[in-house]
Amino acid sequence: MSWSEICGHERQKEFFERAVLSGRVVHAYLFSGPSRVGKTTFALELVKLLNCLNPTEEGSCDRCENCRLIINLTHPDISFLFPSGDYLKIDEIRSFVRWLNFKPLMGKMKVGIIEEAEKLTEEAANCLLKTLEEPPGESMVILITSQRASLLPTIISRCQVVEFSPLSSSEISNYLVEKKGWKEEEARRASSFSQGSLGKAEEIKEGRSGLEDKFWELWYKLKSERDSLSLGSWFYDNKEQLPLIMIFLEQYLRDLWVWKVTEGQCSNLLFFEKEKVQEEAKEQEAETWRRLIILVDNLISDISGNLNWDIVLCRFLFLWRGEWNRASSSRN
Repeated sequence: MSWSEICGHERQKEFFERAVLSGRVVHAYLFSGPSRVGKTTFALELVKLLNCLNPTEEGSCDRCENCRLIINLTHPDISFLFPSGDYLKIDEIRSFVRWLNFKPLMGKMKVGIIEEAEKLTEEAANCLLKTLEEPPGESMVILITSQRASLLPTIISRCQVVEFSPLSSSEISNYLVEKKGWKEEEARRASSFSQGSLGKAEEIKEGRSGLEDKFWELWYKLKSERDSLSLGSWFYDNKEQLPLIMIFLEQYLRDLWVWKVTEGQCSNLLFFEKEKVQEEAKEQEAETWRRLIILVDNLISDISGNLNWDIVLCRFLFLWRGEWNRASSSRN
């Protein structure tokens, strides 16, 4: 993989191309942005470029020994640190720092990549500070986070922050067609549900039928179920797939809203079957569909923000039932 094989993030590519050419690469970076938009993939390509024996204008060559070992995640001078549980603890950081202080064995530079850096405990973060301030000469640390606000300000201040944004639907769709060989329609549909995440788009395709079945199951429960405890049980049973299921729910609500506000004149914008949307859009006013979209969007944000699951779920179910019942009562 070279820069051209990475989906989107053109500004970040140009930034590092200039930095590498000018020799102004620093020793500590913080890659910050939404989850699954390609931050780790980008970091890996940067690591390859820095250690490639035959770099080109397109980036790394992907053929030299360093590139091949990095691609296979077996290079002795590259290390990934993942949280072993809910936190990154001080013992893990101490081992990481000790490894970083050894000279490279075969690469040009040792690079340590810390995933989910927001999970650093305060002790672990403070242990890492000295290394970020005075890193060994032939080393680099890349911290990756989707929750920058959870990091200690002292950690952020010692890194050069590189912001990553969600990818556009067109970037994802074009990439899936051109690089992955997808059909245009399936790429367009998956990208529309992806919320700017290439990883989610690929996951949606792989499990689309199952996810859609779960979505419809949830939809009919949300419409008819009066017992929040029963709904809560369904959410817990499907907790792992819930973020993707909620993306389907949000898109369906948008279809219902679009149909309602345009009186069916923009059916070309729909992602679900026209006949189904036409039938169910009548059940509520456009404003109700809009309010429900906001509820689902907030739930998706709360889930990705690792907030208390019980509180987030109870709040969503309470507000959803309130909106649905109030709207239904006003129509009767």
